[in-house]
Amino acid sequence: MARLTLVQTNFTAGELSPRMLGRVDIARYQNGAEIIENAWPLIHGGAKRRDGTLSVAGTKYYDKRARLIPYVFNKTQAYMCEFGDFYVRVYFPNGGYTGVELASPYSEAMLSQIDYVQGADTMFIFNQQVPIYRLRRVSDTSWSLAPAPFVTTPFDEKGIFFNSGMTISDPSVGTGRSLATTANGFLATDVGREIWSGGGVATITAVGTPNSVTVNVINAFPAATLANWGLQGSPQTTNTPSAKDPVGASTSLTLGGAGWRSDDVGKFVKINGGLVQITSYSSPTVVSGVIRAAMTATVASPANAWSLESSVWNLLDGFPGTGTLHEQRLVAAGSPSYPQTIWESRTGEYLNFELGTKDDDAMSFTVSSDQINPISHLAQIKALIALTYGGEFSLTGGVEKPITPTNVQVKNQSVYGCNNVKPIRIGNELYFMQRSNRKLRAMAYKYDSDAYGAPDMSVLSEHVTESGIIDMAYQQEPESILYLVRADGVIATLTVDRDQDVVGWARQVTDGTFESVASVPTPDGEQVWVIAQRLINGNLVRYLERFTAGAQVDCGVSAQNPAGQSVWTGLNHLEGKTVDIVADGVVMQRQVVTGGQVTLPRLAYAVQIGLPFKTTIKTLTPEVSGSTGSVQGNSMRIGEITLRFLETIGCKINGQTVAFRNLGVQILDKPPVLFTGDHRIENLGWERGQAQLLIEQDQPLPFHLLCVIKKATFND
Repeated sequence: MARLTLVQTNFTAGELSPRMLGRVDIARYQNGAEIIENAWPLIHGGAKRRDGTLSVAGTKYYDKRARLIPYVFNKTQAYMCEFGDFYVRVYFPNGGYTGVELASPYSEAMLSQIDYVQGADTMFIFNQQVPIYRLRRVSDTSWSLAPAPFVTTPFDEKGIFFNSGMTISDPSVGTGRSLATTANGFLATDVGREIWSGGGVATITAVGTPNSVTVNVINAFPAATLANWGLQGSPQTTNTPSAKDPVGASTSLTLGGAGWRSDDVGKFVKINGGLVQITSYSSPTVVSGVIRAAMTATVASPANAWSLESSVWNLLDGFPGTGTLHEQRLVAAGSPSYPQTIWESRTGEYLNFELGTKDDDAMSFTVSSDQINPISHLAQIKALIALTYGGEFSLTGGVEKPITPTNVQVKNQSVYGCNNVKPIRIGNELYFMQRSNRKLRAMAYKYDSDAYGAPDMSVLSEHVTESGIIDMAYQQEPESILYLVRADGVIATLTVDRDQDVVGWARQVTDGTFESVASVPTPDGEQVWVIAQRLINGNLVRYLERFTAGAQVDCGVSAQNPAGQSVWTGLNHLEGKTVDIVADGVVMQRQVVTGGQVTLPRLAYAVQIGLPFKTTIKTLTPEVSGSTGSVQGNSMRIGEITLRFLETIGCKINGQTVAFRNLGVQILDKPPVLFTGDHRIENLGWERGQAQLLIEQDQPLPFHLLCVIKKATFND
């Protein structure tokens, strides 16, 4: 019979997966637990009861999902934005409503696909279905949300798309085919241009009427009648500018035949080494424009030596779905028709995407690989990072050089793939969810291999992310914790400090489900907000809540009255719920909220009232190796345990209540003193093959466990 004193000094490995319960040979087994629920492993080693949440407000629509997005100008001017079904509401970090509500273009279904980046007092918001919007703050009560007023957006020789029917006499490859359309779309200078539809390609050889032409079919069309079609290229005729410079001056562009259309206004013409933006339409042969880049001459430019180009950000091709700020440029990517293309603005001019070849010009390039990898997110660590559905790419301009239109280098660093949850940067690492929504990876530059690695941070606790992750937020202070909202409404938290080798997972549950999470800075750290769905008085509702240090209840209120009172109101949001009550530091009997209030048996001066939650920590069966081998599978008896606490009041060990209160004269009318030190319990009994402890705190009181010391006996 061996009698040993064992000590678990920390819980920095967090809650381990059931798949890991046999891995008694690894170091993290000794620092982990089978269950850590409603508690946080701390970098210092202990496990602490999580903060409760205080109620802020109900969402605008209880029956529709919403999303939280922080707006941060600096640590003293930060706000939390509630994005809902075609609206945005703005809140102060202390939970107060600014009174600002803005109309937005984002429906409930679009909220999960929103990406954003902020520079100073301007936030750019990205979604593939609408133009890039700009959220700006003038004062606490003066905000605007409108399409970003770009000077120039990226453009290309796209041709014209016609959303109308097309009929061809013979869809097979051949010459002299007749093609007719319901749209009056053809002009004389379209001869020589190509028609594309459904994989078929035909070259126009003659224009008969505005809605009929003769074509040679190069690639067969799938059918004789098709719903829509496109006219590729530019008008096939000469183009003569009336002026070549200076930049900003007006010029007219005259064609050798009918080729301009009224909807060409706003498009760009590259001609004679310069660029003109069309501002007005005069006739099929004449338009006027503004010189954006000076031309070399005013001579006539022949067909195919000039081009008519239009914005690639439009309702047909879609808009960028993600973006970031990098090297003083606004970077955008991931539109539906250009899923692998990245656009960068001019240096220092976020609203100007006029492409060029100078070092400070705007640019565009494609992230090429052996498969189509739509870009999901853009971020930056040591370099600009493009996270795609199929892999991770770094974009640099060379060794210690910025990216320019002529030197961009794109390298595929890994092939894990990313989902649509916005990545989080922690230190020098970029945390992102793998495309299966389950694995959390941390991408960072590795000097030993001169490449980027992305190890799986959830490999030892893969069960914690079950059902998939739908939202993430990071709190740097007072504790370094990453919050991950699961699809089933549980929050998985990761306490992380790579320098201290701390990677500790835990689960946070509540009476209801969590749906969104975000953090906003405060003068003493970051405050984490959530949107929670709860069943209140028979109805499903959604509330904005904020995790608050010292709060021991969920969806609660914290109130004071120097004169004291026994009836506490303001609880309409918890009507019909059984709530925990802490009055002046003393736990009162639970009550059901009726008429939005509760009545205490005595006067109280400060109260916390809200939904209860229980903290649970279940330790692992210890492993000891000796001369006879492992103790796993043997009879085990923990004869005595010593728990070391920090500022704790009350808990249960394997169902036994630990008494922290010392009785004395009139001590029962006062709150118990926070206990710091060791607490010993004896005679916990024998078990075969296991010796675990179930430690619970089911009261709304502080709990902080530093370590567990066991005196155990093992028999063969």
